[in-house]
Amino acid sequence: MEFSQLRHFVALTEVLHFGRCAQQLGIAQPHLSRSIASLEAELEVRLFERTSRRVEMTTAGKAFLDEAFEVLRGQQRAINAARAANRKDRETLRIGFVSSATFQVLPEAVRQMRALMDVHVEFLEQTTNDQIALLQSGSLDIGLGHPPITAGNRIVVDILRPDGYDVLFYEGHPLAGYSSVSFEQIAGEPFVLFPEIEGPVFYNRFRELCLRSGKEMNVSHVAARMHTIHSLVSAGMGIGFAPLHTKSIHVDGIVRVPLTPYPEALNLDLAAFYDRLNRKQSLKLFLKIARGV
Repeated sequence: MEFSQLRHFVALTEVLHFGRCAQQLGIAQPHLSRSIASLEAELEVRLFERTSRRVEMTTAGKAFLDEAFEVLRGQQRAINAARAANRKDRETLRIGFVSSATFQVLPEAVRQMRALMDVHVEFLEQTTNDQIALLQSGSLDIGLGHPPITAGNRIVVDILRPDGYDVLFYEGHPLAGYSSVSFEQIAGEPFVLFPEIEGPVFYNRFRELCLRSGKEMNVSHVAARMHTIHSLVSAGMGIGFAPLHTKSIHVDGIVRVPLTPYPEALNLDLAAFYDRLNRKQSLKLFLKIARGV
């Protein structure tokens, strides 16, 4: 006796019509008829009375229905128990990331890791500083963010990719048509920057570069997410800065222009950081892949 035969039997008791039942099950009617006939032969009883006009359950069929239901419910309980046990056995890797990581390492590293290991991955987009706090509290396994990262001796910082910034101008800005600009040319412009609390070191670097150029840094607007910076720049609210690895992203109303010469102070590395005492195999595999992506 097959579970499929029981499912066919129960389905037929609900509609009492071979054609409609076969259609609901997604199988051919002859296949359904053979399945029911085989079940009856094995049980040595007739479960249905068939005429050219109707199908009716026999007394034996009605008695068998409750037991068939119970067998199928038991099958589903067994399936659920096995799947639950499997989920408990699987490692969960909790990855924090800044938005720029989604254009670099993160998607490809996760794809390759899942191809090699059965692992459940949880994602959390947060600023670098927020990730550090979550990592220290045990709520994350690994973070992807931008140095400098100060988090105590237990936290390992692994540089994955060097990066930097392009300048974002709105179309029509006097400098938008240049092939490159120097920082001195933009030092007096209104900046659209990330909140200072999310990157105080970089804020100070921007401020110092402006002062070296003889200007006070002018931050007209702040935005925590890249898409908001794009929107503000395209609306003419100031100029912005975008990581070099996001060059493939085209935003209407915005022109990207490289900085030349490039200020070393604005180097923007992508780093992985994690607790050196974390022994998860999924973490080790993710790091190995991320270093080579």
